Amino acid sequence: MPAPIRSLARFLARPLRLGLLAIALLGSGWGSGAHGQARTGVPATADVAAPYGPGGVYARIPAVDEYGRDQLAMFRAWNPDPVGHHDANLRAIQPALARVVRRARADNPDLRFVIGSGRRDRTLQRQAVAWGWSRVHASSHRSGNAVDLWPLDAEGRVIFDPNAQNRIAVALKRAATELGVSLRWGGRFRGYKHMDRSHFELSLGARASRKVGSASR
Repeated sequence: MPAPIRSLARFLARPLRLGLLAIALLGSGWGSGAHGQARTGVPATADVAAPYGPGGVYARIPAVDEYGRDQLAMFRAWNPDPVGHHDANLRAIQPALARVVRRARADNPDLRFVIGSGRRDRTLQRQAVAWGWSRVHASSHRSGNAVDLWPLDAEGRVIFDPNAQNRIAVALKRAATELGVSLRWGGRFRGYKHMDRSHFELSLGARASRKVGSASR
């Protein structure tokens, strides 16, 4: 083949090779934060191995948060199995609060939710503050007086839908009233991002009553 024709062939072949390479990389998941390997080391196959349906329990959580952080990896590190850990988290919080959560679930079988975060030790609370998930180190979660309830969809995946969270709040309020427990809902808090709709805590009066009752026994 004459030299000018060979040069032209090489010139035309280069874009073709680059295009094929790009297609191969996209097919493997590169260039997509939702499907590629997490920046903090969570492998791309983590969703496939999860037992909660297509994509795993966090399949409906955005891959990155508003700060560009790997949000999926953060949720997996925080609570890798919120459905499986629900009962243990329920036993760890204050009994009065646990009774309210149990009653709300029992009275609303079509309303699916789990404890995403209950009692926290010092290390976990520090992590919550560092991530911006909490504002204070002296949180009610430290003493088991607070709980974060996460809605689930029909496939058992966590979904932070405001309508579902409002329904949970109504169910908790009704259950608390029936049981004579005073609760505060984060959805009524002011000056905090998204008003913390997942958060429920025993009011100060309820905590004082619990302490007096404990002392009398």
